[in-house]
Amino acid sequence: MSQRPLHGAVLSLIAGCLTFASAGCFHFAAKPAPPNPAAEQQIAAYAEQQTALRRDASLPKEELDEHCDQLAMATPGVEELRNNHGSIESRQWTLVANGSASRWAFVRPKDAPPDGWAPKPGIGRLDFQPPLEPALTAGSSHFLAYAPVESHSPEDSQKSAAVREFFGAAQGDFTWRGRKYSYTLTSGLPCFPIPQ
Repeated sequence: MSQRPLHGAVLSLIAGCLTFASAGCFHFAAKPAPPNPAAEQQIAAYAEQQTALRRDASLPKEELDEHCDQLAMATPGVEELRNNHGSIESRQWTLVANGSASRWAFVRPKDAPPDGWAPKPGIGRLDFQPPLEPALTAGSSHFLAYAPVESHSPEDSQKSAAVREFFGAAQGDFTWRGRKYSYTLTSGLPCFPIPQ
């Protein structure tokens, strides 16, 4: 008779220890890392660009040419940005006719050097969200494609669609002359060749 209460007490003690131990493990389990919205946006944009590249690679040449002609008809704003020893520099790019085809060319202002690069000291006033500087590592450049967030004309709508279609999903926005623009950073220009 005396063994039965002792046996029950031991079982209760073991059950209590297991319950306490499992609660402790649950409490001290590894916590998930807080989400990083900027990194998630960049990953999503990269995935969309890769999907678009795969889709374009599978198109016959005639369809690919027709697809790229849409970009030539509604070219968004495109600037190349770089970090030159802590100073942000840029040069603007546009599509120009090259016989029956188009090609990318940088726009060289009269007082700019032959390579078109010029300091961009006022870029901080454009209130880029998220900021551009972390993406601009020294020694490399990125293309910034942009279009108005709110369309005031069919041309605005076409440019916004071109940014999404050819450069990827918006990664942020900025304000210029009181108007908000969405932007996408990419390492190359789509569809057409650039000068070597």
